[in-house]
Amino acid sequence: MVYYNYFSVAFYAVMYFLLHFKKIGKISFTYLVLGEIIVHACMGAYYIGWSAGFTQIMLCIIPIPFFISQNRKAIPYILSSFDVVVFIVMRIIVTNRVAPYSFDTNRENILYIYNTLCSFIIIIYVSSIYIFTNEHNKREAKAQNEKLQKLATIDPLTQLFNRRAMMDFIKKIESNSRRTNSVYSMCLGDIDDFKHVNDTYGHEVGDEVLRVVSDVIAGNVPSEGYVCRWGGEEILFVVPNTDTESCEKIAKSICQKIHECTFKENSRSFNISMTFGVYSVTPNENYDEGISKVDKLLYKGKNQGKNCVVSK
Repeated sequence: MVYYNYFSVAFYAVMYFLLHFKKIGKISFTYLVLGEIIVHACMGAYYIGWSAGFTQIMLCIIPIPFFISQNRKAIPYILSSFDVVVFIVMRIIVTNRVAPYSFDTNRENILYIYNTLCSFIIIIYVSSIYIFTNEHNKREAKAQNEKLQKLATIDPLTQLFNRRAMMDFIKKIESNSRRTNSVYSMCLGDIDDFKHVNDTYGHEVGDEVLRVVSDVIAGNVPSEGYVCRWGGEEILFVVPNTDTESCEKIAKSICQKIHECTFKENSRSFNISMTFGVYSVTPNENYDEGISKVDKLLYKGKNQGKNCVVSK
């Protein structure tokens, strides 16, 4: 038994070396360690006796294969079944057999307590794996759900809400407008001559223009408002409990700040402008009527020369 203890020390030293220098995978390492524990327990039961408590460690390692991530789902069941079979076989072999090595009662009790503590540590370890794995899976699921939710509601280029998300917000604003008998304002903006920007300076510059414009609009809309990329180079924002005059002031301020932005491409620099349509939706109107009217006001501004805010 002493020689096997030497072997165990050498085994773990070699396993540490192989794992440290990545000569062996973590899954293979775990399986080899479990195998060594089973062999060690069998040797202890065979040479020292059943009452020393070696074999109880075998029962404590049964859940471990189920926490190892792998493609073959049957392996944990096979390994655990093998462990139980070995345990039963050892019980049959050791029963009514005189162990080659015997200890007095005090030493045997100490050995039993030691093995019991080892079993306790293994149980705590396995339980910790379960707890941490469970928590990790919850965090992963939460992060994945948040990622999917973001993909479903956020435009990847501008980081504004997308059209689908904005429709949900508008419906809620409309419901609140009818409940409180208050108006809300819509403002639809379109970058003037955006096709010319793409054709002249390239689509990468065009994307940068969209990002800057989106940041300017998002930074100047009141916190209670919502901003989205409505489509192409169109940006829509909706502000609850706001009349036409107040929304028009917001749009004019944004229009001026956008026109002051300077963009550069190599040695060339240019400015852009934006046209806005503003419309306040009353509690008696449907949101789709508001969207239709603000769209018409926007293109009225386009026909009037662009770089302006048109309201009704």
